[in-house]
Amino acid sequence: MYSAQEIQQFLSEKSAQLNACRHHLHQHPEIGLQLPETSAFIEKELRSYGVDEIHKGFGSSALVAVIHGKKKSDKWIGLRADMDALPLLEQSGAEYASVNEKRAHSCGHDGHMTVALGACRFLASHRDFEGSVAVIFQPGEEGYAGARLMVENGLFEKFPIAEIYATHCEPTLDVGQIGIDPGYIMAAADIFTIDVTGRGGHGAKPQVAVDSVLVASQIVVSAQSIVSRNVNPLQGAVVSFGAILAGDENGSSVLPQTAKLIGTCRSFEPDVQDRVQQRLGEIAEGVASAYGAQAHCHYTRLYPALLNHEQQALAVKEIVRNWLGEEGLKPAPQQMTAEDFAFMTQVCPGCLFRLGIKDPKHTASLHECEFDFNDKATLYGSTLMVLIALNRLKAVNA
Repeated sequence: MYSAQEIQQFLSEKSAQLNACRHHLHQHPEIGLQLPETSAFIEKELRSYGVDEIHKGFGSSALVAVIHGKKKSDKWIGLRADMDALPLLEQSGAEYASVNEKRAHSCGHDGHMTVALGACRFLASHRDFEGSVAVIFQPGEEGYAGARLMVENGLFEKFPIAEIYATHCEPTLDVGQIGIDPGYIMAAADIFTIDVTGRGGHGAKPQVAVDSVLVASQIVVSAQSIVSRNVNPLQGAVVSFGAILAGDENGSSVLPQTAKLIGTCRSFEPDVQDRVQQRLGEIAEGVASAYGAQAHCHYTRLYPALLNHEQQALAVKEIVRNWLGEEGLKPAPQQMTAEDFAFMTQVCPGCLFRLGIKDPKHTASLHECEFDFNDKATLYGSTLMVLIALNRLKAVNA
């Protein structure tokens, strides 16, 4: 099996080409499920590497590159990279900054794709392994549930993947550091709207109206008791309201008949998720009833919590420890942000590792307009992806 040093040496020699790929992807970001330019660029790169197969579709612009080892086996390992960008205006100052208005790779998916391309490039030219690797380029991570779409469109039926792995860049870890732990590492992301109906009226005569703004405000305040009083303090949850829509800015003396609340809930354990959803609906209806109004909560479970399966996460920890030592291996504390890779680990064992990107020039947080992925991290991400594929193929073939 190839050593980490051999993999790093090969990828170091290809660093200029990989950086050029990353800069092109960064400069031409697309959002959502349909990413025609991004998909075409990735496909062209994959064909130049000599991968065995390229599969398209799965309900979107997704691509799956297949690389077979010289030794035949029915065992497969999956590596996944997300492809889509964010709808915001980039202000990174990079020479290769986005040329697409209000589109930016401010979550590092350009780096994730490049890491996967580096792994493909090595594996396609070093095939002394047993089994096959499916490298999955998935669109629509940023709120479009692209992973769920791929699963529903037969990803794991078409490719008999035994284990699946992914990475996400981490601005709090230094370049050369990897964060990995078993268990829930990212939260379930649920969204909700609460529609409040009162009785409109004159602001000077509130006694003959049912003030929907007052009712909505009380719901916001009362909902904060869910986490403090209905969730075990040793478990995590968040209830946040992102918008209140009611009335008209020119209607200072008009009490609106309706109001709408919009927000998100985050949690890890399924029983906590159930409890938060239940209590939010009960509080909305109860508070409204107390004021003589009606309220209805529309609750949508968008992304499940991301579970790093214990066997696979501990295996990756050991790979990192043997490669980078204890100084390169870091914990991966739970975060309330969400990741649709969770749809894949719901049906296939695997895990996500965090790839350090911080140095003096790269300090911005994810989703900030100043964010830019660190090219120095590509070598570490690609090397670890290759090491995971080779080591886990060896394990599942044992």
